[in-house]
Amino acid sequence: MTLSKSQYLRGLQCRKNLWLYRHRPEVATPPSPSLQAIFDQGHEVGTLAWKRFPGGKLIEEDHLHPDEAVDSTRKALGHDVLYEAGAVFDKVLIRADILARDKLVEVKSSTEVKDVYLHDVAVQRYVLEGAGFKIKKTSLLHINNKYVRHGDVDPKGLFAESDVTEKVNELLPEVPMRVKEFHSVVASKDEPRIDIGEQCYAPYECPFIDHCWKHVPEYSIYDIARLSWKKKDALREMGVLRVEDVPDDFELNAAQRKQVKVARSNKPYVDYDGIGACLERFEHPLYFLDFETVNPAIPPYDGLRPFEQLPFQASLHVRMKQGGALKHEGFLADARTDPRGPLKEWLKSRIGPKGSVLAYNASFEARCLEELGGLGYIKERLVDVADPFRKGFLVHPGFKGRWSIKAVLPTLVPGMDYSGLEIKDGSEAQLAFMGLMKGTGDGVKVRKALEEYCAQDTLGMVKLVDVLGGMR
Repeated sequence: MTLSKSQYLRGLQCRKNLWLYRHRPEVATPPSPSLQAIFDQGHEVGTLAWKRFPGGKLIEEDHLHPDEAVDSTRKALGHDVLYEAGAVFDKVLIRADILARDKLVEVKSSTEVKDVYLHDVAVQRYVLEGAGFKIKKTSLLHINNKYVRHGDVDPKGLFAESDVTEKVNELLPEVPMRVKEFHSVVASKDEPRIDIGEQCYAPYECPFIDHCWKHVPEYSIYDIARLSWKKKDALREMGVLRVEDVPDDFELNAAQRKQVKVARSNKPYVDYDGIGACLERFEHPLYFLDFETVNPAIPPYDGLRPFEQLPFQASLHVRMKQGGALKHEGFLADARTDPRGPLKEWLKSRIGPKGSVLAYNASFEARCLEELGGLGYIKERLVDVADPFRKGFLVHPGFKGRWSIKAVLPTLVPGMDYSGLEIKDGSEAQLAFMGLMKGTGDGVKVRKALEEYCAQDTLGMVKLVDVLGGMR
């Protein structure tokens, strides 16, 4: 019947989440590779954080041996610093990232102090004090986003420490009541009756969404762009889940109302003048550009900040004149050295002084060009291929409220999607290249998959521009 710290946080988010985790774990969706990578990165950051409090004793027992971890912690109390200390009180088990004498330090691979972190620290402090530890201060050790790497990673510069003692003290009185409540939830044989809502995604995406949302249509009110949770809840309480069933008198903004009308008619909405105005900005030659990036918490090269986007790949389709032939070239870094210099030179040699540089959601490419430096003459010529979709000049029922290229491309260019590719999205591309950086996986196979994926993005833009051009 013991609760863990993570289970306590599950209960705070949703009691049904906690109950399902304890009683029906088989209905959970396994963590995606991207989510698992976030967990792994958190572990890497946590290990590096020990260097801020050197000379400590590591409690080595893993989560499968909690009793042994608690026993080892008791035996190690003579040390000034403990890593992964274990304690149990009120049938709650915690593992503290760092105990530095009378200070509890929780490590997070985030650049800010979030409310959920305060609850995390509060339950740890409750258990530690209940188990006999004297805790005078509590702090969060998080990533300092102003840190710039020069030479070896400096733990003192990489991390910022925020004293959260007063905020945690304010939360402590509610912890024992919550613990009692969550023990009752776990002890119950009945699944809590809690409807779906914002708690399914905040502060973390729940692994039981597929189970709890199985009654929700594939295209539902939850896909209405920028619709508040308050309005989603109101529609749900009215028994409305399908987009096309939203009442005419329900308050929506113009874009949302347009989306509902398109869904109801099952016919696209086209603003020919708006599309034409977007296309008039294009000046040949056209350079269709797409970057792939990684953004690790721990900067891998000098001059980088934590979580800064590091471009490692680019795809470029070029059309010199209207109706002209396409030429494609690509760049993919070797994964062993800083890719920024070679990529910058590659771009300078491939993109001429005239013509439009087209990107999908161009603000991302603009940031990449800015970070690479010295490419302002390319950045100032960026034109966003996504504008007709983002601005609602073309709304299609097949988009289902989205305007990403993954939603738009297969709808407007049937048969051209990402399902047949080895790498299907940007997150998978990041993971693949991070694997190359670490020297894992089949390098030849991974590089080929990366090249195919990135080329699909720029070729997709070419096809979309052709489709839009046919609407003028």
